[in-house]
Formats: sequence, structure tokens, C-alpha cells
Amino acid sequence: MLSKVAKENQVYLVGGTIPELENAKHYNTCTVWNPEGNLIAKFRKMHLFDIDIPGGITFKESDILHGGDALATFKVNDVLIGIGVYYDLRFEELAKLYRLKGCELLIYPGAFNMTTGPMHWELLQRGRAVDNQVFVMSISPARNEQGYIAWGHSQITDP
Repeated sequence: MLSKVAKENQVYLVGGTIPELENAKHYNTCTVWNPEGNLIAKFRKMHLFDIDIPGGITFKESDILHGGDALATFKVNDVLIGIGVYYDLRFEELAKLYRLKGCELLIYPGAFNMTTGPMHWELLQRGRAVDNQVFVMSISPARNEQGYIAWGHSQITDP
């Protein structure tokens, strides 16, 4: 479906994340499609989100998911872009690896929750942008009052 949408609209499309199964392991994977509808990058979330806030939320991705182990980049014109997913935003080292490869923009699709989102979403993006002198784009699903409630803010941060 993402391939078709990218091709029909002649756009580069960073497709958020989907569950992926390979060799009996589950990953949280972000795919990137070019205007011809070709898959040009795939990033598996590296850092798994395990949290237990007493009286708040408990969430353990590591119960189901495995972390990825490879960077993913793609070019639009002459701009090299790196991909991370959600909790990867917390780790400056990942952003630094992308910067050392020459990336000028980092994209992090994510769905921060209502507990950590207000405290960390904007702060972490600003940190990664300033630390590495790159632009950071973080895309979130809109807030939904049923099921999982995401913080729901998308943002572009300049260095």
C-alpha cells in the first residue's frame, strides 16, 4: 500500500512503523519508498522501550520485539537522511553515527505516550538537533481517545 501511495503521488514516503517478522523474530520496522514506489530504506528500531512507572504505565517491548542492528539512510536530491524509530530518539550515539555518515536530516516516526511525551518529546528532538547540527523531524499519529493514546505532536527542529 505504501509503495502504491508513493508512486501515485510521486513522493518519497517514510511509512511510520509496521510489525515485521523474520526468522521467528518480531521487529518494529520503518520503511521508506521513493516516487517510483520502490523500497529504498528499511530501519528496525534498535532501542526497545521498557517502562514501569508505579501508579502510571507499564510497557515492555522486549517481551515481544527484538532490536535492529543496522543504520538506514536514503538520499533526496543531495541530502542524506537517517532513520530512527520512537525510543531511538533518546540515544545521542545513534544520531552521532548518522551525522558521521554525513546525514543532514534525521527522521524519527514515533508515538510517545501521554506520560513521557509532554516531558521528553520536544526536548529530545532539540537535543539531537543541537548535539549533531542536523535537522530533526519527528512524526506522531494524531491523538486518539480510544486504545493507545499518543502524545500526538509532530515537529521539525533546526540545529
